[in-house]
Amino acid sequence: MTGENRRANVAADVARGQDALDSAELLLAAGKHADAVARAYDAIHHFARAMLLTRDVEVRSHQGLRSEFGLHFVRAGRLDARFGKLLVQVQRFREIADYESTFTFTREHAEEEVRAARDFVAAARTLLAEEGFLPPAP
Repeated sequence: MTGENRRANVAADVARGQDALDSAELLLAAGKHADAVARAYDAIHHFARAMLLTRDVEVRSHQGLRSEFGLHFVRAGRLDARFGKLLVQVQRFREIADYESTFTFTREHAEEEVRAARDFVAAARTLLAEEGFLPPAP
C-alpha cells in the first residue's frame, strides 16, 4: 500500500466511522436503542481499522481487528487498555443487538455504548492527528 493510498483508505474509514457515530446519535435520540448500539460498534470498528491502516495492517475479520488493535495500540502503549476492552464489549453488544431478538436494550444501556463510541472516536482522532493522518483538533 502506497502512502497516498494508505491516507485515502484511512480517510475513508474515518468518514464511515463518523457517519456511523452520527447515526448512532440519531438512533439513540429516536429511541432505537438496539440500532444505536449496532452503529456505535460500527463507529469503533471503522476508527480501529483506520488506525491499523496507519501501521499497514489490513484485517479481514472482527477477531483480526481485535487482535491486531490490541497488539499495535494497547500492548504498544499508544492507547489505554480500556479502549481495547471497549472494542470487545461494544462488538459483543452489537452482535446481541443484531441477532438476539428477545434482548431489549434500555435507553441507559444504549447511551452507555454510544458514549463509549464517542470516547473511542475521540482517542482515535487524537492519535490519528498526532501521526499526521488527520488535521489537529481545534
